[in-house]
Amino acid sequence: MSRAPFGFDAASHERHHWWRSALFKLTLCGAFAALAWWLVGGMAGLALGGLIAIRSLGQALAPDIVALGAAIWRSLRALAFKPVQGRFYQFKGHRIRVEDDELLRQRWLALDDLATALGSSMPAVSLRRRWPEGVRQQRDGVYVLDDVVLAWLGEQREDRAGRLRLWVERDVWYPARGRKASYTQKGAPQGAPTQD
Repeated sequence: MSRAPFGFDAASHERHHWWRSALFKLTLCGAFAALAWWLVGGMAGLALGGLIAIRSLGQALAPDIVALGAAIWRSLRALAFKPVQGRFYQFKGHRIRVEDDELLRQRWLALDDLATALGSSMPAVSLRRRWPEGVRQQRDGVYVLDDVVLAWLGEQREDRAGRLRLWVERDVWYPARGRKASYTQKGAPQGAPTQD
């Protein structure tokens, strides 16, 4: 069983600090309202106490209300972007659909999107013949394994293919495999220590 770490826990402190602060502010506003009601008395005291309480509450709780609004906004944004979270990639204004593999740490890129970003066609038949495991049909088109994309783009001689290859390697290949995998698979310098 894991024990809670010793020392100061900032997240826990903030959670407790928020409700203690709100409770303190509510108590203080209620005390001012009760004091005004007691001093003036009657309906005038009740009205004056209510006005003082409303104004004090507005001023005291304004930062908390703004923070709550910001938290709600962030939650709504996260909820709205959840369907495309981690799957929206863009290369020089061209959207490229990327799917994570279900089992392995690798990604699949949509062939149509790559061809559009490259500005020329990518031959699916030739890719399927050379790398049968690296091309697969999905419900929304043909997808190519990121290693196959890197190998094919590495054979091309155009500038745009080189830039696209660099982008795929940096934004798709490395994040899927992590730093340790990229160190061993992409070729560490001769005599470099192994990463454990």
